Amino acid sequence: MIKSILSVEDDTTTHLLNKLYLDEAKFCENYIEVLNGQLALNYFIDLAKQEDNLSKVPELILLDLNMPLMDGWEFLETFEKEFPQFAERTKIYILSSSINPMDKERVVREKTVCGFIEKPLDFEQIERLKKELGLV
Repeated sequence: MIKSILSVEDDTTTHLLNKLYLDEAKFCENYIEVLNGQLALNYFIDLAKQEDNLSKVPELILLDLNMPLMDGWEFLETFEKEFPQFAERTKIYILSSSINPMDKERVVREKTVCGFIEKPLDFEQIERLKKELGLV
């Protein structure tokens, strides 16, 4: 079980379903949700101000691509540039319903992105994540 996940997703129903599946799978202790990339950056801005912040970095970010204010790619670019100390300590997976083949191709090129998961998140995908993260 990992300590915490930051889910960056603009759909509250998706947050609810993700949390239910992850809780049922006993995947994480703490599910943190934000509704867009800007709020995710604000989370890391606040975290950077805290003492012992490296121990509080979410081990996993589930990142949607299509969101208002700041999409997933914009978040990723800013996160890598502004918070390299956090970016190197967390695993990032794109969790998206995007059917754009360029998004999947870009995932392969992004050094901080570990993979692409198609929405909706389900138990099979969670088991795959567990294996990839060395949790089983």
